[in-house]
Amino acid sequence: MNAAYTLGRILSPIVFLVEGIRKLINVDGIAKMLADNNVPIPDQIVPYLGGMPKYQAAGYLVAAVEIICGLMIMAGLAARWGALVLVVFTAATIIFVHHFWDMSGDAFSGNMTQALKNLSIMGALLLVVAVG
Repeated sequence: MNAAYTLGRILSPIVFLVEGIRKLINVDGIAKMLADNNVPIPDQIVPYLGGMPKYQAAGYLVAAVEIICGLMIMAGLAARWGALVLVVFTAATIIFVHHFWDMSGDAFSGNMTQALKNLSIMGALLLVVAVG
């Protein structure tokens, strides 16, 4: 049982690590995706960004959350907290990016599949939250 749990804890955050690194490599792409999906980012933070566009800053934040929390789970350092943050992050991804309920055709099908995949990932993360 311990070997299965350890392997699961190593494998489950890989998607976040890979995607976080990909986002760091292409921050402008993630910033455009966030803007295109009208992810709400308050204008009040703009003065604190040192001239960086708010969606670009959000892109860096998204990448950092995925990488840092993924490493926390993989290394077992505050794994429950890292997993809990990623549960909320993944739920927000469904709401703001894969909102299939207001789409049709291929967009509906593809985004529903992504949302269901994210629900499965959230299940694995909740197991880490429960067990540690």
